[in-house]
Amino acid sequence: MTLRVGVIGAGYATGSHLPVYAELPGVELVALATAHADTAEAVASRFGARPHVGFAALCADPDVDLVDIATRPSRHQEMVEAALAAGKDVLCEAPLALTVGDGEALVKAATAAGRSGWVDMQSRFWPGLQELHRLVADGYLGTVENVVATAFYPTFTRPEAVAASGWCADAADGASSLRVHGLHTADLLRWIFGELDVVGGTVATRLAEWPGGRAATSVDSAAFSALLPDGAVCSVHTSWVAHHGDGWRLVAHGSAGTLVATAAGHTGHFPVRLQGARAADPGLTDLVVPGDEPATHPFAELVRRIAAGGAGVPTFADGVAALQVAEEVER
Repeated sequence: MTLRVGVIGAGYATGSHLPVYAELPGVELVALATAHADTAEAVASRFGARPHVGFAALCADPDVDLVDIATRPSRHQEMVEAALAAGKDVLCEAPLALTVGDGEALVKAATAAGRSGWVDMQSRFWPGLQELHRLVADGYLGTVENVVATAFYPTFTRPEAVAASGWCADAADGASSLRVHGLHTADLLRWIFGELDVVGGTVATRLAEWPGGRAATSVDSAAFSALLPDGAVCSVHTSWVAHHGDGWRLVAHGSAGTLVATAAGHTGHFPVRLQGARAADPGLTDLVVPGDEPATHPFAELVRRIAAGGAGVPTFADGVAALQVAEEVER
């Protein structure tokens, strides 16, 4: 059975979601909605989809099974609610909502509607992170003792990034270094090691003006410490205005070994290398080396799983749990 998809938003989705839907077997992109007719028609025509002006029209489209919401976080709640009310399953970009309370309301709405709600935290689906998850579950580390994750990106020090996604500068739109890259990292930590008990956090806006004179109020730098379920110590530090940021790194030390995962950029789009060593080994060795997977690989795998029933795909509840981490850090 073919999964028929309608996408709301033609910014970020144009380079990441729409090409996947256009090529993935068993999935059909049937509709696209934006706020403007000219944009909707141009992008829909490019990908062979039906254009809609406004999200309500797409949600009402009888040919759509799954509504993919790829807009700024401040718009998510009304769009998710409209899709659920129309009897559609939903895939929503992360963060799911502006607040934990709003996210919890969406979980309840999906349950009441009898529909599935997933969150696009696709980082889980790189082979390197799938293997990291498996090894930790199988006891490669022994007792987990310490975990450190860092995400330092030069994103909004670059004029081209500001031109494409300058809306991220405005805190009211719901994005920040903590709520984007930090949230994806929090989801990975929860998935691999268990729930995070945040014990301290710091957030800051260190760059008040982005290239081109764009005023910035959103958090661009954040750090927090947490305890894992067995008492292991964990820390996370993120920034999307690090001029020479060298990407993403996770190091996990345990009584029986060490695992190190690295990516050149945001794990949603950059492949992950995994290295490891048991306690008696002289040094790290490669366990998973990225091949020729495209940047869209993890999203394509996420969609394949939705088409097959959704097993292993982050749910609205996972989206709320990640938001809880962000809110605890911000407090």
